[in-house]
Amino acid sequence: MVLVGIASLMLLGSCQNDELCEEATSNPLRMGFYLPTVTDGSPTTYTLDSLSLYGSGRPDSLLYDNTKSVRSIEVPLNPASGTTGFVFTFPGEITDTLWVAYTHSLNFVSAECGFTMFYEIQEVTHTNARIHSIQLPQTLVNHSLEEHIKILLYPDPEL
Repeated sequence: MVLVGIASLMLLGSCQNDELCEEATSNPLRMGFYLPTVTDGSPTTYTLDSLSLYGSGRPDSLLYDNTKSVRSIEVPLNPASGTTGFVFTFPGEITDTLWVAYTHSLNFVSAECGFTMFYEIQEVTHTNARIHSIQLPQTLVNHSLEEHIKILLYPDPEL
């Protein structure tokens, strides 16, 4: 009887669709760096000389390790929580922390790809050592490639 059960499972397994998933199932939070401008109010793109970044409370989880020439970043959100924090270390060892509060929902992608998590940003808070302010051009974190958070920085103190 056990042998019949195993044979049935093998037959069912061989009938599965072996298509490869060609769709995005990871939905990172996308952030860009900017300097505020006083002329027309729109921020100017800014490239950091270097950046280190890890998850708040997890200094062993380096996402960026002294990465050079950084204009934008992609980071994961925690699907088991409604808040994720990130610790930024800017040139000159200046440190800021940014917290993102969000809701999340599980979404079906396809039979080949399974499910993915979408996030809706509710609030972003931060410390103010180097981060001046933030803008949220897109609050839905899904499969699109749009930037979600614009981080406006105080000008580099070493310049």
